[in-house]
Parts: sequence; structure tokens; C-alpha cells
Amino acid sequence: MKNKSLIISIFFVVIGLLGNAQTHNEQVTVEGSYKPQIKRSERLVKTPEMPDNEFDIPKYKVEARDFNFGNSIEVETMSAMTYKADYGVESKNNFLKAGIGTRLSPVFLFRHYSDLSKTMSLGVGVKHYSSWLEMNDYEKSSFMNNAFNVMAVNKFRTGQLRSFVDYKYDMYHLRAYDDVVNTNGRNIHSLNLGAKWLANGSSYRDIYTEFGGDYRATWIAGGTTEHQFNANAHLAYSDNWISDKNVNDLQTMATDVELNYNNIYQGQFLLAVNPYFTMSGDFYHVHVGARFDFKTGGHIGVYPDVLGSVFVLDDRLEFYARLGGRSKINTFADIVAENPFVTTSFENFSEFGYETTKIDFQGGVKAKIANNIDAHVGVRYRTIKNSVFFIPDYDFYAVYDEDATTYHLQAFDIIFQDYHLTTILADVHWKAMEKLDVAAEFAYNIYNIQGQNLIQIPEVTSLYGKPWYKPSFTMTLRGDYRLNDTWRFNAAVKYIGNRWMLTPDLEAIDVKRSVDVQLGADYKIQDDLSAFLEIKDVLHQKYEMYYNYPTLGFEVVAGIKYRF
Repeated sequence: MKNKSLIISIFFVVIGLLGNAQTHNEQVTVEGSYKPQIKRSERLVKTPEMPDNEFDIPKYKVEARDFNFGNSIEVETMSAMTYKADYGVESKNNFLKAGIGTRLSPVFLFRHYSDLSKTMSLGVGVKHYSSWLEMNDYEKSSFMNNAFNVMAVNKFRTGQLRSFVDYKYDMYHLRAYDDVVNTNGRNIHSLNLGAKWLANGSSYRDIYTEFGGDYRATWIAGGTTEHQFNANAHLAYSDNWISDKNVNDLQTMATDVELNYNNIYQGQFLLAVNPYFTMSGDFYHVHVGARFDFKTGGHIGVYPDVLGSVFVLDDRLEFYARLGGRSKINTFADIVAENPFVTTSFENFSEFGYETTKIDFQGGVKAKIANNIDAHVGVRYRTIKNSVFFIPDYDFYAVYDEDATTYHLQAFDIIFQDYHLTTILADVHWKAMEKLDVAAEFAYNIYNIQGQNLIQIPEVTSLYGKPWYKPSFTMTLRGDYRLNDTWRFNAAVKYIGNRWMLTPDLEAIDVKRSVDVQLGADYKIQDDLSAFLEIKDVLHQKYEMYYNYPTLGFEVVAGIKYRF
């Protein structure tokens, strides 16, 4: 079980570094979810054997798994007493995925990870996806997404140094956005580089440390540029102050420190300090702490950080509750990642300050049923101030070389609203048989918009009062079936409930519900070579993610996967 947990932990580390989402079907147990934190120093980095089929399931801020306790708890724990450093060379799996879609859409994914020596490893990742055929719903509708990643792990006797460089380049042709200045559409660039130091050893009767920092620049060619500087630190010390001298029954004192500086024409600063104490027993886990946010202008936010879990029925049932809160800087990078069609000027963006979650309460129950079903039901309540919502941009025009007419076009601006949000969450993973895994998750969201806040067009009050583009209900179903050693099939279905949108005439409309069905299949040609097929938006609903910008609709992508 320990080896399996280690593999899962490694898997998530690499996916985060190389920036490519995957589907996971590993069975997760409730037992040990919040056991004492014993940091493992030697977290080897490996890639998965073969990439899964990738579906373009839309993501929203509120998901069934929008459920982050905010604690630095490892997936696996180990006893410091039995740990011995291993500096041996590990074999790595590298792969290539390449295909073409029916819209002349090339798909390319490459990953290589290898040990250059016993103390240094290097990983490289490249990702490309684009569409070169225009659709009727768009004017000049082609787009392109690119990502390039380099990461290195240097091992020393006292710890590991992980460094990385991520570069992303996205090109979108907004609705008739290609004017004289922007002849090649809208080009969004992001460069992120940084490093993290992880000490050897553990927190057991010693001070365990992690330190990291990174710089990110996000810019649009000929437009807004944002600079971010981030630093973080984690310190922990574990011992048996209260209970017997047992490494499985520890208490931990720890502190997380996070520093963020953001600059878009103006600078914003956020320093968060989160000290906490944890302890666990045979049937419980307790986490008690507080978060202190120091912000530009001398403002200080203080939030509780309290978590309790109780394990019953031989750890097959867990009841939990948590109370927390936090502040975060509203960043240009987050906004254009969620909606690349935002064209507002960000010259005064920093004046809008921070998004603040004053109250964040979570509670629920997790259960392991009959050894093959993991289930979770919970509720989350938040009071959030100064959150970003998208509205039409009235002042967006374009003039073209071949036409002297000035066109009033469709794009997006932003407003900031305060609201209360209650979310009912549920998810289940069922290992139906040795060859079949099924997972489902849903979130039902109840928004209560609280009055007005600063906006860029203050004379317009009709922009308030609705959770623009936030779905009231989402549900995702996933399945993976391994017919035999040659064939494997998987599917994903996303149901999106009603969402409110504003038209350019400021008419509030309730967008119809939609169902996105996507299918995939793999055929093994040889041990290391497979052919794949992906069918996206099977029902060809072309539902609108944002007003006048629908999804791409039905498309078939086929190609090969090669492991080397």
C-alpha cells in the first residue's frame, strides 16, 4: 500500500510541474487521509506510463472537488526511523502522443525524463493543440495552445533542489478581433520560472523545511503586462508530547508562509503566515491554527484554520468539519486563463484589490463501502468579497484594411461582486470490476449576491445581482473499461446547469442546460505503441461557454501513443 501511495504522490507532482491534466482511476481509501504529517525527503519524480485520452471538459471555479483543506498533508507518510536515503538511478518512462483532428487540428504531447547522473535528473515537456478550420459561429475562428516545460531535480546530501521553467503561448481569434493592429489574433504569453528546496529527513524530532520561489510574467502582445513574484516556506516539527512514543501517533507544530507581489501598472503585496498544530489518534485528527494576511495599505486579515476528523467503523467512515478563510490577489493571469476573451483595460485593475473569503466552512462524511466504493457527501459555505465576474465590453471596436466601417464587436469586461455561496458536494468512485472503473461527482451551487461593489462603468447598475457565467449545477461522469490487453475504452459526460449571461444590450438571459459527451479508445499495436481515438462533443451541442463564443462542437481526433 505504501508503494502504491508513493506512486500516486509522485504522479501528482509531475503533472503539476508539466502542466497537463490527466484522468486518474486509482482507488482512494479513507483510512489515513489526515494522519500525522511525516515529510519524506526523497520524493522521486516519475512520469505515468502512457497519457490518457484527453477530453475538453470545461472547468469552473466551483467543482465537486473544489475542496482544498489548505494543509500541507502528504498523500503518503513514512516513519523517519526506517527511512534511508536512496541515491540510485531510477528508470523513467517517456512518451509521445501525436494525432490530427477533423478540423485539421494537430495534437502533440511529448515528455522525456531521465537521470543525467546519480544526483541530477532532467525533464522536458512539449504540448500543442490547435484548429486551422473556421467555424460558422466565429469570425476567423482558428486558435492555438502551446506549452513548453523544463524541470530539473538536483539531489544533495542535505536535500533536493527542484527548478523549473514553464512557457505558455495561446493565440485566439476573438469574434472579429483581427484588426489592423492585431493581424494574428490575440496572443497571450505566460512565463513562469522558479525553484524549490526540500530538506532531507523528516519532521520527526527535527525541524523539516521547504523553501520555494518563482517569478511569472503574463502579457498580451501590444497590451497588458503583469509581473508576479511569489515565495513560500514550510517549517514543521513533530514529536510525542502528549501520547506514547509512537511515530504513528504524533503531534506536529508547523508554519506555512506565503509571499505574493503582483504588479499591473500598480503594485499589490500579500504576506500570509499560517501557524498550526496537529495531532492524531486511532480514531481522530485535529488541526488548529490561524492565518494572518498582511496586505498593501497596512490592512490585516485574521482567519481561523481549524479542522477536525473522526474515523469510525475501522476507519471506513470519516466525519469532518473545517472553518477557514483567506485573502488572495485578483490577478490578470487568472482572469485571462478563465476567459481569454476579456479585452478591458487593466490600467486601474490594482485598485480593485483582493478577493477575500471571510468565512469558509466545510463539513461532510467520507465512506469506504465494500472495499470497492469510495463516497463523499459534503456542504461548503463561503462569504466572498470582491470576486471577478464577466460582462459585455461595450467599447470594443475594430476597423479592417479592406473595409472602412467601424464595427461594434462582442468581447468582455469585468465587474467585482460580493456574494454568499452554498455548495452541496458529492462524489463517488466505484471499482465495479477488475476491468471497469466508474466515477461521478456533482456540485449544486446557491449564490446570494450581496449588493454592489466598484465597477469600471459605475453608472450602469443593471450589471449587478446575478452570478454571471457561474453554473447552478454541474455533474461529471467518467468511466474506464479495459476490455483486454489490446483494447481500452473510456468516456466522460459533463452536465452543466443553467447560467446567467448578459447580452451586449444588457439583457439578462438564462442559458439553456447542456450535456457534453466525449468518448475515447486505445488499441495496443505493440507493448510500447498504441493507436488512439477521441470523439469530442458527441452530441454537437456547441453550447456557449461565453456569450457568442460557443465550444467547438463535434470533432474526431486520431493518432498514436509511443512509449520509449
